[in-house]
Amino acid sequence: MIYGTTFRGYASQDKLFIQGRISRYRHIKNNPEASPLEHLFDTVKRIFNTRIPDIPCEISVLNHTFLTTSNSAGYFTLEINWPSAYYPSCSCWLNVAVEINPTNDFSIEQSTLAGEILFISNKQKFIVISDIDDTLLLTGVKSLFYWKVLYNTFLKNLEQRRGIPGSPAFFQRLTQLKDLAEWQTFVFYISSTPRTLYDFVLTWLDRCHFPKGPIMLKDFGLSTLDKGASQRFKSKLAWIKHVMSFFPTIPFVLVGDSGEKDFFLYQKLAKEYPDRVKAILIRDIPFLRSKDKLVKAMDDFKNDVPLCLFKDYKEARIWVQKNIPELMDINEA
Repeated sequence: MIYGTTFRGYASQDKLFIQGRISRYRHIKNNPEASPLEHLFDTVKRIFNTRIPDIPCEISVLNHTFLTTSNSAGYFTLEINWPSAYYPSCSCWLNVAVEINPTNDFSIEQSTLAGEILFISNKQKFIVISDIDDTLLLTGVKSLFYWKVLYNTFLKNLEQRRGIPGSPAFFQRLTQLKDLAEWQTFVFYISSTPRTLYDFVLTWLDRCHFPKGPIMLKDFGLSTLDKGASQRFKSKLAWIKHVMSFFPTIPFVLVGDSGEKDFFLYQKLAKEYPDRVKAILIRDIPFLRSKDKLVKAMDDFKNDVPLCLFKDYKEARIWVQKNIPELMDINEA
C-alpha cells in the first residue's frame, strides 16, 4: 500500500510551486507523548520510508488542473508560470487537491490529498524567512559529533522538544494584521532537518502556535550524512534563492542564529541581491567559541544592512519596533 503527503507550497502573481511525496505506507503513531522507544521507531520509519516513483498526480487549484509525476525519490513537483487570470486579488492561502493515480501494482490509502499554497501578492510589504534549528527549536547543532541533534531527533517526542522562549509570540506579532490587509507579513521556515520528517516539524510548529507558513527542509539520502555543514549551507541557500526569485519586488527580513552559518549565508544573499534584504536578525547562542569571528563580521557589515544580534526575543522585538516600525506596531507593549 502507498500513501502521499503534500508540502505547503507558495505562489506569486507569476509562478506557482508545490511539492509532495509518494511512499510505501508504514503505520506511524505520531503520539506526542510517545516513549523514547516508540518515538525512535516512528522516526526511523519516517526517514527510511521507501519512495514510489512514476506515480501520476493531478493537482487542482482555483478550478484549474495540472499534471505531474513522482520522480525517482518519490517526490512530485509542480512549478509553473500561471496566467494572471488565475490568481486572487490579495494574499491568501489557496486550497489544493492532489489526485494520486497509481498503477494496478499498488493500492492506495487515500487517493485525494488536501494541500495548501500561500499566494503572496506584489502589494506585500515584507516576507520573513526564519531558520528553525536553534532559532525556534533547541536542536544542539553545535554539539560534538551532533550527538544532541541525534538524541533530540530520535528519542524526544513532541512534548519534550523545547522551543526558544518568546519565539512564537515574536513571530505572531510580525504577522498580525494591520489596518490594511497588504501589510500582513508571512513567514517561511527553513531547516537542515531531513524532509522525511516534515510531518513532525509541521506538527511541532502548529502545537507551539507559530504563524502558518511554508516549511523548507533538506533532501535526505545516506550519501548526505557525511557532508557536514557545507551541504546544509548550500541547501538553505538554494531554498532561499528559490523563494526570493518568486517575489522579486518584495523585501525580505532574515532570522537565524549564531550556531551555524546563518549570518554568513544571509550576508551572501544581501550582497547578491542589493536592496532585497531589509534586515538580518541573529539569535546569540551563548558559549560559542566562534562568536568573536561572527561579531567582527557583523560589525564590518552593519553599514550595508540593518543587523541585530539578540539574546532573547524581547530584545529582538524592541529592535524591530525601533528599526523597522512598519513591520511591527511600535505603540504596542
